Amino acid sequence: MRRRATFIVALLALLPAPASGQCSMFGEVQCPLDAPRWVGEFATLSANALVGGLTAGLARTLRGGSFGDGFVRGALGGAVVYGGKRLAAERFEGAGLAGREVAAVGSSMVRNAADGAPLLERLVLPFGPVRLYVRPAARSVRPKLDALALGWTLYGVLESELTFDLGSSLSAGAPVFATDGKVIRTSGDTLHAGGLAVSGVILLADVPAFGDVFLARALAHERVHVLQGDHIFTMWTDPLWEWVLPELPGGRVVDSIADVDLSSAVFRLMAVLFPDHDDRPWELEAAFLAR
Repeated sequence: MRRRATFIVALLALLPAPASGQCSMFGEVQCPLDAPRWVGEFATLSANALVGGLTAGLARTLRGGSFGDGFVRGALGGAVVYGGKRLAAERFEGAGLAGREVAAVGSSMVRNAADGAPLLERLVLPFGPVRLYVRPAARSVRPKLDALALGWTLYGVLESELTFDLGSSLSAGAPVFATDGKVIRTSGDTLHAGGLAVSGVILLADVPAFGDVFLARALAHERVHVLQGDHIFTMWTDPLWEWVLPELPGGRVVDSIADVDLSSAVFRLMAVLFPDHDDRPWELEAAFLAR
């Protein structure tokens, strides 16, 4: 139990690593993606299916089940996640919300495949700083607060240089806060960003000089990052949290009312493998889908 708790505390101690974008910030926007569109779409679909398949297949194997069964069903869930990301990057009103829920169904399918359960047995559906845990067969819905998303939402409300954008938030299915003509700089970094997505909350640099096309692309880019974080939470960090919490004092009570989304910590850990910001797979995916 002590080892489990130590591991979780170490993750929580990591500063959030918000996913950010997008390509070159000033002047003409250029992305390092010149392949034909269909090649990029196929590669993105394949990557999501592969990650979903491997996650579910390995989890099933560790539990004494069939890798093949887990892989096939997990890959199907990963393909649905891709569909949600593609939808979330579109420009119509509500695209982010619709895409987020489609991707959440896909992530839930991967999780259920990993557990050896029917693909739609339990759905984890995020709405802003709240997640709904739905069991369709039992007609059961259990809401839980996302503690970190709530914290970042409160930060956005209290920060005088940020303004809550209700319309964009409803469309994105996630809280959106905008600056007033200022570029965002990530903490401890020299990266100047058009937007950040951290723990399901979007911070957008509303700089009129960037132009409407760039700002629309930046918001779409961050919506994709929100879905990437949801996927990591449902597939990886939530199972870990559920494993550790029962061993901690009061853990079962906490688990009944709140989630702790460690996806930003996972992004920070993975970023070590990709020192160049533009080489990070999650950045390439968001840049491609939002362009």
